[in-house]
Amino acid sequence: MSELWLIRHGQSVSNAGLPTGHPSLSALTDVGRQQAAHVAGALPRAPDRLVVSPYSRAMDTARPIMDRFPDVPVTVEAVQEFTYLGPESYQGTTRDLRRPMIDSYWARCDPLHRQGAGAETFAELVVRVEAFYRRYVEGPDVPPGLTVVCSHGQFIRAVLLRFFGGIGAKSAADPQAMARFRGFRAAFAVPNGAIAGLSVGGRPRVGGFDVSHLPPRLVTY
Repeated sequence: MSELWLIRHGQSVSNAGLPTGHPSLSALTDVGRQQAAHVAGALPRAPDRLVVSPYSRAMDTARPIMDRFPDVPVTVEAVQEFTYLGPESYQGTTRDLRRPMIDSYWARCDPLHRQGAGAETFAELVVRVEAFYRRYVEGPDVPPGLTVVCSHGQFIRAVLLRFFGGIGAKSAADPQAMARFRGFRAAFAVPNGAIAGLSVGGRPRVGGFDVSHLPPRLVTY
């Protein structure tokens, strides 16, 4: 049985309530960098492969793993955060200031709606998740050994909801699937630096969000 570790990035400036720029460039805070160091220390051995989101906060979370295990193959893949607001909505704003736009997006419950230029639709997220799922969880060519993925809270929750059958390729454009994801997203918070472990392959199994590798003072959301 192969293993898959889904790791949420460390605390970003956006998570800390600070103003941001483009969502792909949100940097780690000092707390986030400490969390990333503890994540690297939690690995019992060198992973067989490291998959990283192209977003800065995930890349910086993966860096201590790469420093500890310099020979591990690294690929940058489409496991980035679900960014459903247009990039201009993030310029100089905090999450609290973006709250009306966030609430408006989810209230529409339209999986094909694009909030602005450069934003992703929910249906596009589901397609990305399905491709990842077939590659690393339940497809015909799931790679052997330990795969570590540095990703984001919403993407990780979407992968887990796919595991439980709540979303999938056939429901990408279904408003009910989007509503299920919204409820799942609200019910399950993912701490920064948390690790969700899956046994994958023939009979996949999933564990909870583990933060035992983080000191209590470094548990943030």
